[in-house]
Amino acid sequence: MYWGHGSYGRKKKMTAPQSVFVGAPRYRGGTGDATSELEKRDYTMKEWLDHLQETFHHRKIDFIWFRENSSQFDMDDIKEVFGTTSRVYIGDTGCYDFNQMILELFPIKEIHIKNSSFPNSKIPEKVLMQKFDRLQIGESHETTSMTLEDLLFINSKLVQIKGLQLPAKQFNEFIKQWQNGSNPHMEYLYISYSHLRDAAVHQAIDEEDYAKVIMEGIDHCVIPADTSRHFKVAGLRIPNWTLGGVGISRNDGVKATIQLKTSSFPEWQMFVWFDHCIVES
Repeated sequence: MYWGHGSYGRKKKMTAPQSVFVGAPRYRGGTGDATSELEKRDYTMKEWLDHLQETFHHRKIDFIWFRENSSQFDMDDIKEVFGTTSRVYIGDTGCYDFNQMILELFPIKEIHIKNSSFPNSKIPEKVLMQKFDRLQIGESHETTSMTLEDLLFINSKLVQIKGLQLPAKQFNEFIKQWQNGSNPHMEYLYISYSHLRDAAVHQAIDEEDYAKVIMEGIDHCVIPADTSRHFKVAGLRIPNWTLGGVGISRNDGVKATIQLKTSSFPEWQMFVWFDHCIVES
């Protein structure tokens, strides 16, 4: 790497490695990963990428992960080497302006963000309102701060939020707003509380009778626990199974299933049964 003047100021330029280590898991009759070293000292960074893509017969870039110190590099240099990808992860890059450039310069369809990716740990409304195929927010080991209003701004199809801090009564209001037409494009909502693992938390959730609070004042039906259906949504490679749960309907007739699980940690799921999400068994 070396320093140069990029279009966004003095940034690091990417230089090619002298060699690349490639690892592959051993699936049969072996332990650990198989690794090999490739040496092409005269390759540029772009030539390295082309060589690896051709070797492994995989021409596309699945996703780009922007993490620690990514903001030190010139964005034009990144785009020149890796092209444009529709799937990105924005971690703690060290610069909010850099994160904003990612949102503006890449044709994003699937995105993973968290509170700390934005000033004041607040995800902007204009980001939540974008129509992504898949929106992932938060990390398993962290808490995510969002308000009811933030949830109602979400316009994506598949939504996954980890560590969300929101009372059951707020979820109750969210469902009522959904019934009245909010979040019209949402097909699947998944919220996990993987940071809440101790027995006291589970006991508190049971004592509050979380499910009853969520469904209070909402017309619904209890689906038998042995009733299963296949569900398919953009961003999920294989159909998901729904087993039991609670059935609700929107005012326009669209139906949904809500499931609350508290096995290893609490999980909350909502499946919206648009015609294209139904998989015939």
